[in-house]
Amino acid sequence: MRFMSLASNFIEINRILCRRLTPAHVHEANVFGVYRKLGTMLLSHPQIHRVLDCGAGKRWHFPSYYKRWYDIHLIGIDIDAHEMETNRDLDEKLVCDVTDQIPVTPECIDLVLASSGVEHFSDNEAFLRNAYGCLRPGGFLLAQFPGRYAPFAIVNRLVPTRLARFLINLSMKNDAIDLGFPAHYDRTHYSAFSALAEKAGFECLYYSPGFYSSSYAEFLLPLWLLSYTYDALRFFIGSKNLASYNLFLLQKPPRAVDPEPLRFHAWP
Repeated sequence: MRFMSLASNFIEINRILCRRLTPAHVHEANVFGVYRKLGTMLLSHPQIHRVLDCGAGKRWHFPSYYKRWYDIHLIGIDIDAHEMETNRDLDEKLVCDVTDQIPVTPECIDLVLASSGVEHFSDNEAFLRNAYGCLRPGGFLLAQFPGRYAPFAIVNRLVPTRLARFLINLSMKNDAIDLGFPAHYDRTHYSAFSALAEKAGFECLYYSPGFYSSSYAEFLLPLWLLSYTYDALRFFIGSKNLASYNLFLLQKPPRAVDPEPLRFHAWP
């Protein structure tokens, strides 16, 4: 018991030191922040009302009052019904695998959201095809997800499931409750996912990579320093396929009579 207490204190001290050493801009500019900012812009768009949240889980990733402000009808879809039981923001709950089907009327959805869910889908070609089918012309898909070649994604695929779960609990502590679901990382690197989106018929309006993933190494300062150096090196190289995280804003092409779509500047 005393050893476990000392180990816990040691890990917590390392975690505090690592977070104090992490530059503030790393947290401000990550894909999670960009997802929330772009999502807010899209939800406030006057033509967006019916929203489908893929991998909805226990909570929506936006304030509940957005639904009232922007007249949003929120549909949640998840392969696990239990995960959505406490999600009070959902107006509808659909239990199914998005790679099999999305059981809504074709072309009835204005915006599809996927926050840290794409890596769990077994067939992202099928997911994108199904998402395209449920979106109206001019509708959007906003997704952020880990890249296939992120350091933690490689480790997650190589080590046994129990060991992966232990490492997640060790490194992420309180955040581990939302992690650890089976992950496939099916073509989740930039070039492969871009090709799948284009094949499905989407136009990519915006893309942003995220290279920082050293939060997984915060339990041990020397490991964090090594990880942060590798993150910085990948950022310097600028290889999108090596990004730890990806953010895509895709659009189903609008009809010729539709208004000019939203436009964003893509990451170079």
